[in-house]
Amino acid sequence: MDNSRAEVAQGIIPATLRAFMRSAITPKNASRQRVLAWAVAVCVGLVAGYFAMSRRAVDPLLGTPMLALEAASGKAVYFNAAAHPWLKTRRPDLLPPDAVDVESERVRSYVQAVENPKAFRQLDRQYRFDTLLLVGNPSEYRPLLDHLVEAKDFQPVYVDHWAIVFQRGAKRAWEPADLAGTRERIAPLGNADRATCLAETAVRLSALRRLDEARALLDEAEGLDADSPTMWNGRAVLHSQQGEWKEALACADRALDGKLEPLSAVATKAQALYAMKEFSAAYELSRRLVERVPEDPGILFYHAKIAHEAHAYRAEIVALGKLIALAEAARRPTSGYHIYLGQAYAAVSDGEESIAAFTKALGDPELPKEQRDFAQENIRRIKSRTGL
Repeated sequence: MDNSRAEVAQGIIPATLRAFMRSAITPKNASRQRVLAWAVAVCVGLVAGYFAMSRRAVDPLLGTPMLALEAASGKAVYFNAAAHPWLKTRRPDLLPPDAVDVESERVRSYVQAVENPKAFRQLDRQYRFDTLLLVGNPSEYRPLLDHLVEAKDFQPVYVDHWAIVFQRGAKRAWEPADLAGTRERIAPLGNADRATCLAETAVRLSALRRLDEARALLDEAEGLDADSPTMWNGRAVLHSQQGEWKEALACADRALDGKLEPLSAVATKAQALYAMKEFSAAYELSRRLVERVPEDPGILFYHAKIAHEAHAYRAEIVALGKLIALAEAARRPTSGYHIYLGQAYAAVSDGEESIAAFTKALGDPELPKEQRDFAQENIRRIKSRTGL
């Protein structure tokens, strides 16, 4: 199995990474939240495409969300981007007729809602969901997941190495004993593969803020395979979520201490280095990520952010250009990217390109007033200084 491609299918950015990106948003660059929503939308096709290339001889229990799909049921099912291709091919009975086409308005609204809990609640009032199926790495749906954990009207009733299933008004939430069925199904797998399943499940429990249960599964995974990169990356993610960056860095290094170089561990290490303000080292890792997965919007966006802090503005410009091209190809708004592109060009004293980028951002009628004012002020300042 090609581990790099399989990780992309699951969503390689660790659960805390995109949340960390959002937490760094300042008033002058708040539109990055809107950009992230569209970046997730672009990932719909990428998830299916990379996964199709990664299958080879992988056991379906490990390489597909078949167990979660079997567990899901309901008359009104909400799903995230990564879940859609699986529902379409394996559980079409859970898709309403107007959600079969990935380009449909309903699917688009579902995809965007993972980054906007208010939008999710509007959809919930319209469709009255009884089941939520969230497939892939929790980083892909972290804002919605955090909201669900706090609101508690939906309870997680199923968790495994691929997915989390929520139900409205469930009598009880998932408990460790509920993993018995999954354990039975993965029992025929080798120790290394079972360790991977347990470690990936732990990552999802970490995202659900069930840290003790996540830690217990990681201990069990270590007992099966003490050298498992997935297990060590899971420990790194657990430490990251608690702000223990040195410990996270050490565990990420253990995940990378072998023949394989899991993308997830590279991303976790880059995050830890960024948090520790070691921007140059973080930049080198994010550059390697982009080289291996050149069209993943999440990776490109994070690379642009790190490049900015490392003063690698030309690299930031290249990454933002790719993000804009991807968004335009998918007919998504690009104003947020253009705001950042304008800033990057200003940093390299290219006033013409900076003004052009800010002007394109202003062409979006939905650009928030704060961002509009910011772009206009930058244009005025550049013209004043350069005479353009």
